[in-house]
Amino acid sequence: MRYGKWVLIMVTATMLILPAGVEARESHFEGESEEIEDYESRAHTEGDLFDEREVRADDWFTNPSKREDYGSDSENGDSDEEKASKKKKDRYFEIYRDETYIYSMDRKTAHYTRVPQTIDEKMIDVWIKLTPVEYTSGRDDYSYVPKYYLEHYLLRIKYKQVQFLCEMEVTGRPRNDIDEKRYDPRQWERLVPGSIEEIIYHAVLENKSKVHNESKANGTDARDYIENTFNISL
Repeated sequence: MRYGKWVLIMVTATMLILPAGVEARESHFEGESEEIEDYESRAHTEGDLFDEREVRADDWFTNPSKREDYGSDSENGDSDEEKASKKKKDRYFEIYRDETYIYSMDRKTAHYTRVPQTIDEKMIDVWIKLTPVEYTSGRDDYSYVPKYYLEHYLLRIKYKQVQFLCEMEVTGRPRNDIDEKRYDPRQWERLVPGSIEEIIYHAVLENKSKVHNESKANGTDARDYIENTFNISL
């Protein structure tokens, strides 16, 4: 009988305590929900709490538009081979084209030099590359190495004259065994209107900022001046 009384007391006490604990837990979860909602609302109004533009670790996979924020292997995203290819292509730049050839000036060797037997008159020494248009049409079915031509000119700016020194056909790498004419003051030719020489002459002058000086003092020193003026080899 005494044990039955104690059991009844414990059951009654448990029933009284249980609702209070459940209510406390419900109040605790409701409080957390309010804190989460309050944080999210503040996050959208205060940029220092949450910034949608912030770069996250998984953005590279989930958000392609943010991949640039991580940088690249090279400054412009180009590989070493692509940079070398661009540098190689930059040597020749197009100055004119027709239905047959693309005419490009070699900026590496184009230079001003003094006209022999003059004191300060300058001329331009320039190589022109002629690439057949058919090789630039996007075709990839050629079974042979494309060829091009190199032409060497002297341009006399003061009198609008041109002197042709040589032309060579190149397949692959050019050879240095060309049969080139020597400069001859009797070989200056006036420009024929509409000729390819006239077109090249004016195209080079339009890009004369890319033509460099051979040396500081009028393109020559004292020794060169004596040799060129009096045709004496020292």
